Amino acid sequence: MREVLLSHDDKVSVYIVPDEAAQNLEAWCLEFAVNWIWHDPNGRKLIRQINGIDVAVYGVSDFIDYLNTWAFPDQQSKLVKTLDYYDYELPEEYKKYPQFNF
Repeated sequence: MREVLLSHDDKVSVYIVPDEAAQNLEAWCLEFAVNWIWHDPNGRKLIRQINGIDVAVYGVSDFIDYLNTWAFPDQQSKLVKTLDYYDYELPEEYKKYPQFNF
């Protein structure tokens, strides 16, 4: 398990996720947002119709649920802490962490 930084156009939070997800964080986040939500029956719960158009409505907590329930059920990801910074103003100590902003 390894710490990563996740955000959704808000302040950054530190999560602990499986090593495989941390090492390829962008790929896992895109798999969730671009493939799983739209093509897996379990992901369809995050699709809403807005003005007759299907739109994916999700956040970091949905990604963590995806990791815990579908991708790595035997390695539970969890929130460690929320930082008082946005992704563009991180202190040096956090710049080495894998990071993704939804």
